[in-house]
Amino acid sequence: MSESSPMLLIGVGTAGSMMARGVSRAFGEGLRYILSDTDAASGSGGDTFVLIGGDRLSGRGAGGDIVAGRLAAEDSVKSFDEHIEGVRLAVVVTALGGGTGGGATLEIVKHLSERGIPSVVFATTPFSFEGEDRHRNARGIMAMIEDVANSTFFIQLDKLIAGADVMDEAMRRAVDTVASGVTLFWRLVEKPGYIRLDTERLRHILADSGRGRFAAVTVQGPNRAADAVDMLIRSEMLAAASGPVNTILCGVLAGEDLRLSEISVIADGLRGAFGERHAFELATVNDEATFCGRLSVVAMLFESGKKAGAENLGGVMSGRRKKPKGPLGTGPTGRGRFKNAEPTIWNGEDLDIPTFIRRSINLDF
Repeated sequence: MSESSPMLLIGVGTAGSMMARGVSRAFGEGLRYILSDTDAASGSGGDTFVLIGGDRLSGRGAGGDIVAGRLAAEDSVKSFDEHIEGVRLAVVVTALGGGTGGGATLEIVKHLSERGIPSVVFATTPFSFEGEDRHRNARGIMAMIEDVANSTFFIQLDKLIAGADVMDEAMRRAVDTVASGVTLFWRLVEKPGYIRLDTERLRHILADSGRGRFAAVTVQGPNRAADAVDMLIRSEMLAAASGPVNTILCGVLAGEDLRLSEISVIADGLRGAFGERHAFELATVNDEATFCGRLSVVAMLFESGKKAGAENLGGVMSGRRKKPKGPLGTGPTGRGRFKNAEPTIWNGEDLDIPTFIRRSINLDF
């Protein structure tokens, strides 16, 4: 594992650790990553591991309790400091709805923010059949994560399984789908090709990008560029969400046979499908050894960022929510005057935060 990379991958919870390992397998040697969990068993295998809440939970896990996961992270968050030295951008992968992912992710991202490290969060949300309690837990924590993370990708597990019916295969596909997108995202910086995207440029793009959607496809054949665009346009992963697209980030992984005309087809196709006038960034990765004849494309669509959202007074807010002014005085964590008090969590929601903020309800003043 490279300790000099300016980017760090953090897997939170059992599912987040699985996804981080999937990214590591797909990327190969040189990926800088750590795993973190309340369950000590997640640390087996020789990976760099941070046990969360060891004194509180004794390494036995959070038992699906978000409050326990969050308090455990508060106990242990400084344990991450030795691993984040020199980090310029952190990518966090996690699963919401359970105890550790739902509770600890927020505290870890807050800690990164306090250390001046921008964060991008890739989080899965529960299957539709998992019950309202887990969905309510996920919804409640999503709003709080958006308050402190720079960019967020919330992905329904139903969309990741690609029609798989056997549970083992479905979970493997879910992990592989997230890993493919995060890996190509990583390669854009770590293994640049003809068109570069360095860490500082990525930090600037993601500074206030808000909520995003992503999809990754791999194609081959004489019309591979057009086929890739068509598959991305039709992808459920890029289906319309809560707000308009503000920025498009596109990465292309190919071999030495990549043609300039193919880059044009991809760029023009994505612009035409998702908005001609939006900010558009494209980078390539060259991998002659394994990708000759094939083409992988990842598209990331970001909704209106914090600044754009803050200026959208009186309308339906997209991206990050406008922070109301007044006696509540909501601060950077959205908890206002309760920021130093023990959170009052019920069914995954922080009751110290006004309902209209927790539920992302816009008030027309």
